[in-house]
Amino acid sequence: MALLSRVADSLFWLGRGVERAENTARLLDVSFHGRLEPQALEVAGARNTWQALVATLGLAQQFEAAHGEADEASVIAFLTVSRENPSSIVSALATARENARGVRDFLSSETWVAINRLYHATTHRNLHLIMADGLYEFCDEVRTGTQLFHGTANSTSLHDEGWYWLQCGLYLERADMVTRIIDSKYHLLLDSLDEVGGALDRFQWGALLRSVSGYEAFRRTHAGGVEPSAIVEFLVLSVEFPRSLRATVDNLYFALDHATEGAERRLRNAPLRKVTDLRNRLQFETADTLISTGLHEFLKDAQDTLAAVSLAVGEAFFWSSTSAA
Repeated sequence: MALLSRVADSLFWLGRGVERAENTARLLDVSFHGRLEPQALEVAGARNTWQALVATLGLAQQFEAAHGEADEASVIAFLTVSRENPSSIVSALATARENARGVRDFLSSETWVAINRLYHATTHRNLHLIMADGLYEFCDEVRTGTQLFHGTANSTSLHDEGWYWLQCGLYLERADMVTRIIDSKYHLLLDSLDEVGGALDRFQWGALLRSVSGYEAFRRTHAGGVEPSAIVEFLVLSVEFPRSLRATVDNLYFALDHATEGAERRLRNAPLRKVTDLRNRLQFETADTLISTGLHEFLKDAQDTLAAVSLAVGEAFFWSSTSAA
């Protein structure tokens, strides 16, 4: 039996909200601690850390309108506790919890407890309390809480239509984020091509891998060291690393196919076709061709495709496509 549009909508945006909070916490933690690295302080370009971070998240214009020039305190506040920023950790988790509240009958009690506990642990703090306790502790609490949510949902929920809508939201958000993280390396963090291969370059690639918890996995599978083409292959095209773009898009296709299995073909075709086009391209690309023909252009096309998928899903299956920003 097909879910009500309202239920599918809430589960989809529950998945997106939890994933958005986790990704933001990952990037924020890496950026905050990366500024302390000697390499970052010695090489020109590290001064753009906070500007690069909000741009990576696609929030540069929104941040500039609210705060002007980016600095450490304002960016941390904007990404952690700001209620005016719908993509902040606090806002994302508040929206996720409201969506979970509306579909409690479709969640196990453990899953509800996990999202409720995470909400209460993070959304009642101000910036002063976060910094007093330590930003790492706050980000780690978010990461641990979101992973607990995913683990309980995976192991205690029926893997039915509702489950697949939850997974659709998660993987759509993850795919969009990994394109932004990779793109930030090429267009935000480097001031000139002369720095490629230098100390800052190696530091940034390492930070990029850590932001997706892929550093150890990369070193295990690439004995040749931190080379740009190898990292692009690992983060864009790997079928083994679960946070790569290809693995995430494959999972998105699988989840969307199952979530819409009982729907009319005319409704499911539009979003599935868009995901399939991106999936097919990822299967036949190489790191060298992506870099030589324009990695930025490819990633921008991927972001546009993912946004189109979200819109098509909303128009076909939900009451609206604007349940969250």
